[in-house]
Amino acid sequence: MTPFILLFPILLAMGIITTVRYLAARYAKYIALAGSLASLALLPLVGYGSYSLTWFSFSGISIGISSVIAPLNMLLLAIVLIVAPIILFYSFGFMQTLSEQRRFYIEMLGFEAAMLLFAMAGDLVTLFIAWEFLSLLSYLLIGFWHTRESASRAARKAITIVLIGDIAVLASIAIFWSLYHSLSLIAILSGTPSNMIYLYLAAILMIIAIITKSAQFPFQEWLPDAMEGPTPVSAFLHSTTMVKAGVFAMLLLYPLFYATKTLWILVLLGGITAVLSTLNAMKETQIKRVIAYSTVQELSLMIIAAGSGAIVACLYFFLAQSFYKALLFFSSGSAMKASGEEDLNKVSGLGANRLLYITTIFGVLALAGFIPFAGFFINLGIGSSLLSNVYAYALISLISLSTSFFIFRWFLLASKKPLTIKTELSYSALPKSMLYSSAIVLAFLLLSSFAFFYLPNFLSSSFSIQSFKFAAPNISYFDAVIETCIVAIGALASYLIYKKKKSLRNAALIYTVYNARLVNGAYAHFSKYFCGFAEGFMTLDSYINDAFDGLGKMTILSGEELRKVTSGSINLYLAVFSIMVVILLSYIYFSGVL
Repeated sequence: MTPFILLFPILLAMGIITTVRYLAARYAKYIALAGSLASLALLPLVGYGSYSLTWFSFSGISIGISSVIAPLNMLLLAIVLIVAPIILFYSFGFMQTLSEQRRFYIEMLGFEAAMLLFAMAGDLVTLFIAWEFLSLLSYLLIGFWHTRESASRAARKAITIVLIGDIAVLASIAIFWSLYHSLSLIAILSGTPSNMIYLYLAAILMIIAIITKSAQFPFQEWLPDAMEGPTPVSAFLHSTTMVKAGVFAMLLLYPLFYATKTLWILVLLGGITAVLSTLNAMKETQIKRVIAYSTVQELSLMIIAAGSGAIVACLYFFLAQSFYKALLFFSSGSAMKASGEEDLNKVSGLGANRLLYITTIFGVLALAGFIPFAGFFINLGIGSSLLSNVYAYALISLISLSTSFFIFRWFLLASKKPLTIKTELSYSALPKSMLYSSAIVLAFLLLSSFAFFYLPNFLSSSFSIQSFKFAAPNISYFDAVIETCIVAIGALASYLIYKKKKSLRNAALIYTVYNARLVNGAYAHFSKYFCGFAEGFMTLDSYINDAFDGLGKMTILSGEELRKVTSGSINLYLAVFSIMVVILLSYIYFSGVL
């Protein structure tokens, strides 16, 4: 059955909320959740294969919309369809202002639909359409509270950076068409290019698109700034949609990067991003931005894993990260709602609600990499793929230690004793939907830990685009012990530093690792000089425009003067004719023609 049926319930829910206003005013959230759950229920009906539909034709060329469902596509579809309803359910308690709900749920459903279309794209036209809708809807959702200047600024920053990738995708499409005369992913990845230089250029353009979408160096700072959106948006953006599109595109086009030998570029940029984001997370004090920097780090590690050949580790990371990242954002939103604060030095009382506290502990353990949670298998899978390079292995080990340190720092600061009775009561009065959704996503997080052992067989069962060898990483007991010790040292260091719940806000050493200001300063300088360059072009354009305007005015004035000559007077015409004859005869006489 065609996979496009997955979009029908979501689009139907969007249509109902948009058009039937008397229902949308009160029941928008229920309609949105029902549409998302209905799409999830249809997923088992979708089988592996391809489907295409002709969109339009011209000059004998047909442009269509097609889908391909292979294990990789099915994995992303399952992640989106499982996580989206849980996030919508969480938003029931978070988005309590009725006037905001209609717009919020329309945009959230559109975000889900765009990601589903991206996951099943079988050609570059479909992929580009979904890519553009993801960019547009991320802009709307990040700037959802548009009356706040910080939210509007963050939304503009996100759409500006992502637009660079959008242009790169469009340019690569033109190159692929010239090389293959087809936009089908299967035809492109299995065909032989007529010009390797053009293929290399197309690969570079796709790398630019990937690093903008997945917030990699030098474009990583837009993602932490995107925390200005509502917490359900942050959870959706970081766990399932938008940023995952870049990593998915890398996996989808892996044969292209392998053939052009450009994987090292992705690995290099991923390594730089991993270091910068880890350092920033160790300093950041805004509760959601710490989790955001960890997302940037995780995306870079996924890219490093895939670029290093650890495909299973990358895909397992791709799966498991969705659940524990959503869980940690749920915890952040609950803590912000109960305490009324966003600064970790002021947020308190996470332990005042037992269910919230327990679910948060599991999310922290999973991200840190404690056995037997998802992060443990992720770190082992990536580490085992880099054993041949001692420097890369040492870097990944340091990142694991630092990750354990900053996430336990986050947890200890947020869990300190509530400062007031009011805060403690606020935790007890948190909406049930926010608490139950954390418990639901925890169940999927625990199940995902077992997926590490079954993922290779699932992926190798059928694959219509790539021809990878999906072998599970060879993990020894020694590697497991080393990884456990590294994570434990990071957690212990964090505990010893923060056991008295002190802040390192004024510590010079911590400020030296905070490079977000440096990166944003570079953005500002680039923007300043680029604007100056654009103003120069605008000035030149105005001079050229004025010159053409002057020429046009001269032509009009000349015409008006000549028009006066055509007065209809025979005497005037005869006089002009006589003068022209005299001039002609004079020229002939003096030039010696006769």
